[in-house]
Amino acid sequence: MKNKSIISLFVFLASLGVTTTSCEDMLTPEMDRYVENFSGRDTVNFYFGIMTNVQELIENNVILGEVRGDLCQPTEYISDTLSVVANFVPTENGENALLNRAAYYKVINQCNFYLAKADSMAQKNSIYYMRKEIAQVQAIRAWTYMQLVQNYGEVPFISKPVDNAGTGWEVNSPEGTATADNLLDKLIGVGLLQAYAYEKSDGFPNYGSFKNGTGSEISHSLTLFPMSVIMADLYLLRGQSTADYEMAARYYYEYLEDAAAVSSNVAANYEVSMRNGQESYTPRDYQWYADVCSNYNVNSEMVTLIPSASNNFIGKTLTRVAQIYGFDPHSSTSSSVDEEQGIDLSGRISVELNEKNRQLAPTPAYVNLCKAQLHVYIDEKNNKVEYQDGLGDCRIDGTIKYIEKDGKRMSFVQKFCPRSYSLESNYYGFEFRYNMPVYRVRQLYLRFAEAINRAGYPRHAFAILRKGLNADRMPLIRYDSLSVDTINKTYKVVPYLYKRGEGNDFIGIDEMRRALNHPEFLDFSDESKWSNDGIHELGCGISGDLDTLYTYERVVAERMLQEAERTGADVQTARKYAHRLLAAASTLADGSASGSIDLTDYTELPSDDPKIPEDIAYQINAVETLIADEMAMETAYEGWRYYDLMRMARHKNQDNYGVLPANFGTQWMAWRIARRSLDLKPYELPTQMDASLYGKLLNTSNWFLQNPQY
Repeated sequence: MKNKSIISLFVFLASLGVTTTSCEDMLTPEMDRYVENFSGRDTVNFYFGIMTNVQELIENNVILGEVRGDLCQPTEYISDTLSVVANFVPTENGENALLNRAAYYKVINQCNFYLAKADSMAQKNSIYYMRKEIAQVQAIRAWTYMQLVQNYGEVPFISKPVDNAGTGWEVNSPEGTATADNLLDKLIGVGLLQAYAYEKSDGFPNYGSFKNGTGSEISHSLTLFPMSVIMADLYLLRGQSTADYEMAARYYYEYLEDAAAVSSNVAANYEVSMRNGQESYTPRDYQWYADVCSNYNVNSEMVTLIPSASNNFIGKTLTRVAQIYGFDPHSSTSSSVDEEQGIDLSGRISVELNEKNRQLAPTPAYVNLCKAQLHVYIDEKNNKVEYQDGLGDCRIDGTIKYIEKDGKRMSFVQKFCPRSYSLESNYYGFEFRYNMPVYRVRQLYLRFAEAINRAGYPRHAFAILRKGLNADRMPLIRYDSLSVDTINKTYKVVPYLYKRGEGNDFIGIDEMRRALNHPEFLDFSDESKWSNDGIHELGCGISGDLDTLYTYERVVAERMLQEAERTGADVQTARKYAHRLLAAASTLADGSASGSIDLTDYTELPSDDPKIPEDIAYQINAVETLIADEMAMETAYEGWRYYDLMRMARHKNQDNYGVLPANFGTQWMAWRIARRSLDLKPYELPTQMDASLYGKLLNTSNWFLQNPQY
């Protein structure tokens, strides 16, 4: 079937000019703040038109990011629309509502029109008033292109506005095509770095807040796309060299050093009950997810979101994802009259469970991953550690809810309709969430861990998972001590270990010394900026020095062995390296720390060059898989899973150390997805899987949706 030309849609968009929002739309800016004859008001309207079109594509992008991953599986009620995508059946673009490449180009072309018309040199009161908007439009265009190449693999790159249907650029763009490998360079070529500089010097635009009809207001700042995050994502996506990972880490660091901290004060918890005379533990989410991600305060967990209105009279309602996960949304409207403001519309979206809407359900792979986690409890009073059997990662209760009806027990994804209690016989109490996430802080910390791990610092990356980047706890090397030779009357500056850190949180002297070369992303000494808890602690209990099981040596050795046994790739070498790490873990458990020197405070360090472990590639690969698992537990069903798996698979395929098989990442991703519906423990051997699905995913061209045929 021939597809409708994206160019014709471009032309339709151009005909709209700047009138891209209705007067009732929640994203219509309050133009009263602008004086008459201020030429910037047209660009403001155009900017909000862009945001409206991002609203139009965001739900599709979230669904595409989950339906093909390892955390979702089809139910008996799945539609043909979703089924073909979930099962990687080649389907022409436009055949169903999910396969709509033009929606992305609609945003891109509108950005192109804006950037072609906006004047970066325009001044008012000596202020370059358009530059903040220009930077945001560049960021939105870059983000949209990232979604395109992650979904379609290779797409036309078009940075000029299209206002007629005769260019043929959808087939043969004069600017070529964009892929994950070249997208960053292409965007830099059309002004991305200049936009980054504008944001650094001028900051962000500020258009107050939006009323979504619920009585709450969503700050415009929560809809912004931070340029440092966009740059970090682009470098991480490309991932062609250690330098790319270092640049990604630098940009994530730049954003996170002033972001909200990761705090275990907002963590998934559990309740204790007595069964047959014994204590029983049950996950209870309480405030881990519902409170955090419905919090519209600036500098909170949410970084960037796309807001939903409470009914269609007020603006775009984003209810499709909730429906696919098994909810019936119902919108209500009310109005009031104000003498000055006129009629004020308000509304509310209520949701009810409906198993016939439930097209996607959590996979056994997700449930078993959560159950397999050790939940630690440190009894500080008695100086002992307890591991609560069978509890696992408590974030599962903030992610899915089990409901029993007519003798059938079903799990529902509740990320977009959370409720705080878990009574399985109760269908009610779910609350609609009025936003789609684009970025949140904990997700960015996990990507930061991904970047610094691939840059060659796996122990620093693991620190983000275990205890967090916290200036009070991180080991620190200083260079402000003098060694004096009293005989020859000379002195020199010497490095010394200033903070030892807890034994089981120790990063390693050589990695710490190498990190000194990268203060731009590995300096966590500023207590005003780095006060985080570990991401893993948000669902698995507060780690401490008494916890000798969730430690770098033990879990990395375990993953190292499992990965080698899964692929048959040089198992003997992997075993040698794993046993070396396990030996170090035993040393730590005995009360001494690993490393080449005694780790007492203020110990002078050796003067030779720091060593890179011979098994660094194996360690990095294992830590990356641990990060992938943590992403599953922290960000499941929010729209990022498939993109995360593809990106990591690319990294594993491009192993910069040359010791892993060339298609290691391809096998890794195919294996994870092909096992999603099997009731197996994580990494359980033998390697059972859906052979048909596994075979499809071994061909990387099947990873992507089909581009339109013209």
